[in-house]
Amino acid sequence: MENKGEIMYSEEFEFSLDLVKKCGEVIKAAFNAEKKISEKSAPNDLVTETDQLVEKMLIEGLRERFPDTSFIGEESVAGGEKCELTERSTWIIDPIDGTTNFISSNPQICTILGFMVDKEVQFGIVYNPILDQLWTARKGQGAEYNGSKIHVSSCTNLSTALLIQEMGGSSSDQKIEMVNKNLQTFIPKVRSIRAYGSAGINLAYLAMGAVDAYFEFGFHIWDYAAPLLIVREAGGVAMDTSGGQVDYLARRMLATASKELADQILPNITSIHMERD
Repeated sequence: MENKGEIMYSEEFEFSLDLVKKCGEVIKAAFNAEKKISEKSAPNDLVTETDQLVEKMLIEGLRERFPDTSFIGEESVAGGEKCELTERSTWIIDPIDGTTNFISSNPQICTILGFMVDKEVQFGIVYNPILDQLWTARKGQGAEYNGSKIHVSSCTNLSTALLIQEMGGSSSDQKIEMVNKNLQTFIPKVRSIRAYGSAGINLAYLAMGAVDAYFEFGFHIWDYAAPLLIVREAGGVAMDTSGGQVDYLARRMLATASKELADQILPNITSIHMERD
């Protein structure tokens, strides 16, 4: 039991942060090496041995130290485990977010780790071991980048915003049509479009003021639950693309530097129905 006045879940945070950094050494060692690649659900849904090894290291290390906690991991779910979010203390794991970048030795990758209690994110870690970039947030304590406090940009006008729109390959005609429609809608309205190929990096950059807005459909809880806490703790806004509260199993969200930006983006979004996790 932690004493009053102490930050909650300090042991879990410190231990998991050290473990994420150790896993980063494994990722760095594999980054420029030849990679063994497998397909998951589609030719553009890929996994490497390193993804699987890092998730195994994280789960085994955390389970040994905190045996009464649950896990939702990207590669575990891909392997057939249920994506089940309960009130229990739960670790949310994406061992390498941006696997396609990793396969191409593109450094825009990260490990994402979140810790949830009662379905609320208590702390989030986003770590890019290739570029030595670490973003963290603890509920109610603000957000940090490499140990220094960060804040979202002051952007309130869509015409001056950098908007992230991912354009990854897809075999779904509906998804392709949605992406094209949103690009057609927003390219004339914003300063420019960006895409880094990793939801964790996208949201971390938003949290530190490097971009201003980002919405996406079709990703998963391990992609956005932890990074959204970093955005919120950096002063940003996060919501469902319907305008309601974020639903971590709905596979969609909108994050912006300000409420004014969110209000300008929401009415213009073309959406599609996603099957829930």
